[in-house]
Amino acid sequence: MKQMKQKGIALAIGLAMLCSGWLTACSGQSNGTDATAAAESPSAEYGAMDTVGGAMPQAANEESAVETDAGAGGLDTAARPTDGEKLIENLYYEIETLQFDDSVEQIQSLYESLGGYVQESSVEGLSGQSLRFAHYILRIPQEKAAQLKERTAELGNVLRTDSSVQNVTDEYYDIEARLKSLRTQEERLLVLLEQSGSLEDIVQLEQALSDVTYEIEKLTGTLRNYDSLIEYMTVTIDLREVTRETEVTQAPVTLGERIAAQFHSTMAGLGQFGEAVLVFVVGGLPVWILLAAVCLAVLLIVRLWKRSRKKKKGQLPETHSDDPDDPEENSNKDPNINE
Repeated sequence: MKQMKQKGIALAIGLAMLCSGWLTACSGQSNGTDATAAAESPSAEYGAMDTVGGAMPQAANEESAVETDAGAGGLDTAARPTDGEKLIENLYYEIETLQFDDSVEQIQSLYESLGGYVQESSVEGLSGQSLRFAHYILRIPQEKAAQLKERTAELGNVLRTDSSVQNVTDEYYDIEARLKSLRTQEERLLVLLEQSGSLEDIVQLEQALSDVTYEIEKLTGTLRNYDSLIEYMTVTIDLREVTRETEVTQAPVTLGERIAAQFHSTMAGLGQFGEAVLVFVVGGLPVWILLAAVCLAVLLIVRLWKRSRKKKKGQLPETHSDDPDDPEENSNKDPNINE
């Protein structure tokens, strides 16, 4: 009897433990299902966002609208390439030479050997009559810049060198981004034009498409010009023919050097002035002879004219005859004298 009671108590305890485990399992499953449903429900997520801050959905919509506008017509500068800067380089040389024809030939061979071309050229003056001057604008590939700078000394005496570099990286990539946006607009306008049915819509779409096409062509031309200026540097050369090359000397520092430099400059100036006067006088000798002949003829004419005027006014002395038998002379005498 006692054993039966112990078995009954053990059975009751086992049943109680089994029921407790079953209830616990059911409660955990219910909580897991609710959590899963809450995580998967979008309304619950937006409800939580609304509870935390009611401005969150509006901000998300505004951000989405900004991205859409940027894709349609804005400039996306974040996607800029990083393949190097866009630089436009310009060089200027002022050169004097004693052998003008040889220097001109050297300039021609220079740009041809470097793969460049002549954008503009002009030559002033005639050989043997005056000192000549040549002006060149060359376009040389950018990668040949070092070779060009080394060979310019062969053209003559370089008096002046100027160099300038313009960075157009920002402008270049801004134009590219603008072109990309305009092409996207062009594609969308073409799609709308195919889908439109009314005449008014077609006219408006064609006008908008024409404006977009014009901007695309304009910006494309600007990019081509930039590409040309970037790939080919601009080199300007002024070549001057001289009879004596300019001496390049160091600037005088001490008093003696300054006096010597000034004396040398004065003597050189006097020598040039004397040469100029001699060339002027000797070179104009035929003119001087002609002018002297004209002046002599004028003096003779003036002298003869003055003598003729004196004759007319009776200023010249009269001549009398000494012959007593001259009837004219006797007739002019007073008859009372003979009586």
